[in-house]
Amino acid sequence: MLWVGIVVLFVIIAIIVVLFSFIRGEFYFSRVKDNDTLSMEMRALFGLIRYRFVIPIIQFKGFTKGIMIKSEKVGKTSSKLKDETKDHITKDKVLSFYKTAQEALVHTLNLYDWMKQTLAKVECTELRWITRVGVGDAPETAITTGAIWGIKSSLLGFSIRYVNLIAKPRIDVIPQYNEKQFSTEFRFAGRIRMWFAVFAAVRLLARAAKVKGGIRTWIQIALKARSRFKTAS
Repeated sequence: MLWVGIVVLFVIIAIIVVLFSFIRGEFYFSRVKDNDTLSMEMRALFGLIRYRFVIPIIQFKGFTKGIMIKSEKVGKTSSKLKDETKDHITKDKVLSFYKTAQEALVHTLNLYDWMKQTLAKVECTELRWITRVGVGDAPETAITTGAIWGIKSSLLGFSIRYVNLIAKPRIDVIPQYNEKQFSTEFRFAGRIRMWFAVFAAVRLLARAAKVKGGIRTWIQIALKARSRFKTAS
């Protein structure tokens, strides 16, 4: 009986530790001249579960083919490439995504409120957005710098209010006088407790259950996302 009690106690402690651990995410985008890089990373269970998605190439192929992206799935070390795929983001795919979002909104009770309550529990641990700009003329560069500052302030002021900002943001626009240049680097890192992520998922299902066809709609959305993920991989 003593060993049984020890095992039960160990399981309870392990569950508590897991529930109070963080799910961490990071979004990164940079543009230097004509080179674009976008990456997303998710980590959970103290790094035991990790997924990193890198898009090193983004090219506009016209209104018919849309935007061509080359994506890479990377393992636990950035040097280990697991898979590489190419895909096109077309107008039809954007419309399909919009339609799916509309279905989720219609078949979930107060989905917008759920999103705000969930985002309020997300802690922003890093926020950096550095832009270098120059248009070849000093006065015009100064005007452009001020305009970019205004755009950044508006965008960040609108989005940051939904999350819990615990890190000091580093936002800057660096003018490059007498030089034509544009480069930008954006990084956002956040985290949320595992227990609240689980609780948020349960609340989402509960809200969907209160609307006719809500659970069925979310199952279809999940299956569709899973099939797209398998196709891409």
